[in-house]
Amino acid sequence: MGTTLRGVALVLGVGVALTACGAEDEGGAADKTLPAITFQVTGDPEETRVYKELAAQYKADTGNTVEVVDVPERDVHLAKLTTAFSAGKPPEVFLLNYRYLGGFAAKKVIDPAGPRLDASQELARDDFYEIPMRAFEYQGTLQCVPQNASSLVVYYNVDHFKQAGLELPNDGWSYDEFAKTAEQLTTDGRHGVGLDLSTIRVGPWVWSAGGELVDDPVRPTKFQFDTPDARRGLQNVIALQENGWSPSADEVDAQSVEDRFMEGKLSMFLSSRRDVPVMRQIEDFEWDVAPFPVDKEPASVLHSDGFCLAKHDNADAAFKWVEYALGTHGQEVLAASGRSVPSIKAVAESPLFLEPTEPPANSKVFVDALSHMRQLPVTENWSEVEGLANDALEEMFYGRLSLDEGIARIAKETDGRF
Repeated sequence: MGTTLRGVALVLGVGVALTACGAEDEGGAADKTLPAITFQVTGDPEETRVYKELAAQYKADTGNTVEVVDVPERDVHLAKLTTAFSAGKPPEVFLLNYRYLGGFAAKKVIDPAGPRLDASQELARDDFYEIPMRAFEYQGTLQCVPQNASSLVVYYNVDHFKQAGLELPNDGWSYDEFAKTAEQLTTDGRHGVGLDLSTIRVGPWVWSAGGELVDDPVRPTKFQFDTPDARRGLQNVIALQENGWSPSADEVDAQSVEDRFMEGKLSMFLSSRRDVPVMRQIEDFEWDVAPFPVDKEPASVLHSDGFCLAKHDNADAAFKWVEYALGTHGQEVLAASGRSVPSIKAVAESPLFLEPTEPPANSKVFVDALSHMRQLPVTENWSEVEGLANDALEEMFYGRLSLDEGIARIAKETDGRF
């Protein structure tokens, strides 16, 4: 374990508040002449606020400046990055989901993080969970350093469960138990469960039913939805809508499933860790998280963003920011925000993350999911392929396409385009 992460284990283990006394170990006075860098990130204001706080702390501790450019919409973030690289003026550091890594790595605009990480005195590969590290590899080279390692979980309204006389979800609840619960929680003016169906959301349904998402996870050429097990997974999730346990398309157009959950109109909501900062604004009821339900086998899907460096004259200064963000001070700030499941084991398994003073109380669900977590493929054209599949999956979920029609459309539009 690297020097800084030893400090993480010690500090977090005893619950001592961090102070600026560690600044010398994280760059300190020696780095005060580093050039200013730009860091581009996407997300809701509650998500991106923490990076601005972290940049301010970095400035206070080291004297170095990071300008945080926050782009609310993911698609705009990706488009802005593409345009910036084309113009030769990219941000020195940018946060990128591994699902969109391939297109940038194929163009060779990323300064691979692997060699810098191997030479780092602050971080080491063994500090990180293995699955997010694998996810950020492209053609055998680590491109970016993972910042988080979330999974798909079930947010649930504790009050609704108690009012309905239902036991709270347990760690091994089955799909049948989950579906029955969704039915029992559905009442006049309230639905039992909600989700936005997309490729990354559908993966756990398919895997838990024993199916595969693609024909080859490393070099995919097509989706594998047209198999008995994959069809079973699709039918399991579509049944939530068909039975009226989930809001209709018109209802979701009028109000998102996130907002419905926050207003008490939805009892369960499937999402990743990224919604925690927003959910912490809830004052009218108690909520927590539960694992994804098990059909034939446990399954989860990796949600992970990484710090990527652009090929740039300031890449050395940029990596100092990455080291700080993933080191002692940075990990305390990011973990305490609630938005992230730390990709670094010492932080994710510490009381700081597992025993927070704010909800969710059962944050261990996210760490436990790492044992049966799988990732989506990383290919040059994955972003395009995923978008095409997302459109068809949404049409299937809301009944505008039958299961057969949806599977056929996905195959027609995506086979061989990976």
